[in-house]
Amino acid sequence: MFAKAIAVILLLPPVILVGLFLATRYLSAGAEEKLPPSGQFVTARGVKIHYIVKGTGRDVVLIHGANGTLEDFRATVFDDLAARYRVIAIDRPGHGYSQRDESRPLDPGDQAEIIHAALQKIGVSRPVIVGFSWGGAIATTYGLKWGDETAALVSIAGATYPWPTPVDAKWYLPTWPLIGRLLTETLVMPAGLILARPAVAESFAPDPVSPRYFSDGPLELALRPASFRANAEDVRLLKPYLRSVSPHYGALKMPVEILHGDGDRVVSLLIHSRPLAAAAPAARLRILAGAGHLLPYSHPDEVIAAIDRAVERSSPAG
Repeated sequence: MFAKAIAVILLLPPVILVGLFLATRYLSAGAEEKLPPSGQFVTARGVKIHYIVKGTGRDVVLIHGANGTLEDFRATVFDDLAARYRVIAIDRPGHGYSQRDESRPLDPGDQAEIIHAALQKIGVSRPVIVGFSWGGAIATTYGLKWGDETAALVSIAGATYPWPTPVDAKWYLPTWPLIGRLLTETLVMPAGLILARPAVAESFAPDPVSPRYFSDGPLELALRPASFRANAEDVRLLKPYLRSVSPHYGALKMPVEILHGDGDRVVSLLIHSRPLAAAAPAARLRILAGAGHLLPYSHPDEVIAAIDRAVERSSPAG
C-alpha cells in the first residue's frame, strides 16, 4: 500500500500534481460553501472549537465519529432532540471547523480534555454525553475522567475496546511529514469522491444507504486535506488508547445506554459493545437486528430513544 501510493505520487508529472492540488483547493472550497460553519466558536486549550446549540432543558452533548463532523447529527437527530433538550453538537479537534494543532498527536483522551474545557466555557451542566463510533471512545473517557459531572453516557456503535486485527496501513501514510502532506493536498479529495460510494455502502450495510448522507452529510468536509490527516491520526491512535483505558470501564458508575446493530461491519458488536455492557455496572445494551454502522442516518428514532432512556435514568443533580 505504502509503496504503491508513493510511486503514484512520485511518478506523476509536476503539471498533473499542480492540477490535482488546484482541484483539491476548488473541491474543498465547494465543500465549505455547501456546509459553512453553522454554529459558534469557543477557544479551549488554545484551539477554536466549533459547536451548535439548540433547545432548552437537560444538556445532551453529541460527539461524532471518524470521517465525520457535527453535521452528521444536524442531518439526522439534532432538531428532534432539541425539541426536548438543550443539545450541543461539537466538531472534534481537526474536523469540521474546529482547529487542531498538527504538531502533536491527539488521542481520545486529549480530545476529551479539549471538549471538556469547551463545554465548561459554554456553560454545560451535568450533561448526557453521546458518542457515535470513534466518538464512543471520548464518551467513555469523559465518564471516567469527570464522572461526578456526567449524568449519563450513550454509546452509539461506539469504539470502546482494542480489536485483534492490525490498523489498516492506509491510515499511516497521510501522517507522514512530506509524502503524507503531498498525498492529502493532491490525491485524496478527487480520489475520495470517486471511491466514496462503495465505502459508504459498506458502512451502511446491511441497511440501505440513506439519501441524506450524500445530500446533507459532511463527506466532502472530511476529505479536505487537514481533516483527512486528522482523521488518519485519530484512527491510528485509537487502538493503543483503547488498550490502555478499557480495563477501567468498571469505574463508570453513571447510567450507560449502548445501541449497536448486529450487522455492523465497521465496529464489531462482539468486540466493543457486548464487553462494555458487561464491564460498566449500570450499562444496558440494545441490539438492533439487521442494522449496520451508521445508525444516526439509518435508525434515527432508535438513537433518540436511547438518549431518552439515558436522560430518564439519570439525575441532573448527581
